Amino acid sequence: MNGLITWIYQSEDSDPTEVERFEESITRRYSALSEPRGFDFRVIRATELIPSCAGKPVLRYRGEDLLDHKQCYIVEDMSTDPQGLHALRAVYRTIAASDSVLLNRSFAGPDYLERDKLALLQYAAGLGVPTPGTIAVPPGKYARRAIAEARRLLGAGPYIVKPREMSSGTGVLRTESDQQLAAAIDIVAQSDSGYVIQPLITHHGDMRVYMADGRVVSSLTRRPKKDGYLASVSQGGSIEVNDDHVEVADHCERIAKSLSADWLCIDWLMTDSGPILNEWSTAHGGFTMMPEPQRTQVADAFFGWIARTYERAARN
Repeated sequence: MNGLITWIYQSEDSDPTEVERFEESITRRYSALSEPRGFDFRVIRATELIPSCAGKPVLRYRGEDLLDHKQCYIVEDMSTDPQGLHALRAVYRTIAASDSVLLNRSFAGPDYLERDKLALLQYAAGLGVPTPGTIAVPPGKYARRAIAEARRLLGAGPYIVKPREMSSGTGVLRTESDQQLAAAIDIVAQSDSGYVIQPLITHHGDMRVYMADGRVVSSLTRRPKKDGYLASVSQGGSIEVNDDHVEVADHCERIAKSLSADWLCIDWLMTDSGPILNEWSTAHGGFTMMPEPQRTQVADAFFGWIARTYERAARN
């Protein structure tokens, strides 16, 4: 009998006409890789879950407590909606408190290092890893104070303004002038999300390196579409596979070792003057669209890690 991996996400962040298509696509792509390796895969909307404490963690789904049986979970813990974000984190923390396996927790250290771009770049800089200058935008009426700080620390621009805790190129603004930067800051000051300012770094690829047990497995490089500045596939970018990860292997291994990371995806901006760390993520790997044989290599490493983690939990 196969184990079960449940992916929980905030469907309210998506256009309602796209939700079923997304769920069908991710289920089909991951099931094709997980089932031969001993795991069934399903997707559940966070809005259908009720986390509780009844002497133990409870996660109610259509009348059933999912935590009655040990399973593996991937919980998206970012949302454009503040209430949705709190709901996701209630689910995340409920699973983390149970004896089921929260695959997001693939490394030692505080969970904000999974998603907070400012915090993870500060952490990486302390390891001697090349990182971009990054400024957190103050809230509300104080937000414009970040403009002078950007000029002081980052130079004259252009800049990128993006959420501290979001993925897939969501909400990323490119500003070419002081007026555009001020307008972007005015817009994000009205948001319920935290934002950062970074320099616009000219790069020829956005490379994701897949790490298992502290070692590089493979990588993919995403490139923006013509005249674009976002390399994410969801934003129109394209994928290719090469051996550029040899340039960052030492940095990647240093990061993984410092975090005691069993699984980690580390993203790099590949520039003419060398690679610069962009961010990292845990269980959200995005490898199902890789070409062969790299897709199989990463799938073997990914589901092999899940199997070992699940077996350890089952013994306890």
